[in-house]
Amino acid sequence: RLKEQNQVRKSKGFSWGAAGVSTALWTGVPLMELIKRAMPLRGAKYVCMEGADKLPNGYYGTSVKLNWAMDPNRGIMVAHKMNGEMLRPDHGKPLRVVVPGQIGGRSVKWLKKLIVTAAPSDNWYHIYDNRVLPTMISPEQSANEPKWWMDERYAIYDLSTNSATAYPAHEEQVCLVNAPETYRTRGYAYGGGGRRVTRVEVTLDKGKSWALADIRYHEDDYRDQVNENDMLYGGKLDMGWRETSFCWCLWEIDL
Repeated sequence: RLKEQNQVRKSKGFSWGAAGVSTALWTGVPLMELIKRAMPLRGAKYVCMEGADKLPNGYYGTSVKLNWAMDPNRGIMVAHKMNGEMLRPDHGKPLRVVVPGQIGGRSVKWLKKLIVTAAPSDNWYHIYDNRVLPTMISPEQSANEPKWWMDERYAIYDLSTNSATAYPAHEEQVCLVNAPETYRTRGYAYGGGGRRVTRVEVTLDKGKSWALADIRYHEDDYRDQVNENDMLYGGKLDMGWRETSFCWCLWEIDL
């Protein structure tokens, strides 16, 4: 996470920690269905998106690869509901793009424009936000040499595999007097890009030994109990056939 990277060497951007991720149930239209209606030309490779939020360097915009948008397993959609309720303004009302398993910067809120192109977005925020430059490039060098930002290889898309502890919570005090023999430690983990977390291991001695935690994907509750035509929040559930796992898993272990 960038917070830990900044402790080694200060970089450009926010100090992202463990809390920059969430899980929700979205209702909307698969982006691939909209693109099919547009009938892209043979040379099309990217879907550029632009929101209505005007920032100091213009409207926010970014892009994803067209073949991702056309892949049903990636689940990219234009959403109008979140957890069964119409989108609220801070979540992108009236329409937003949802790109599961990727950084939030690819899920454009307040959507006003979709363009299918042969090249990645030339939007200022696509170029100068959400990128990881080579480690030998200093903040001063990146500020003076725009070529580094123009290289699409350094753009971030899929989230990295990550995990965080939720309990004990921040600044929680665990009293040892008359305490039970074990404490139930809990947290979450996610794989990014739809990759499924298969195990979570916990250490109390800086990696000398590890204990295996129990994990649960609440996403599987929908996979196992729904039929193809079941409806939820005004839309058909698409989890029964999908191989990807976009939600976090919750883990726990008694230590």
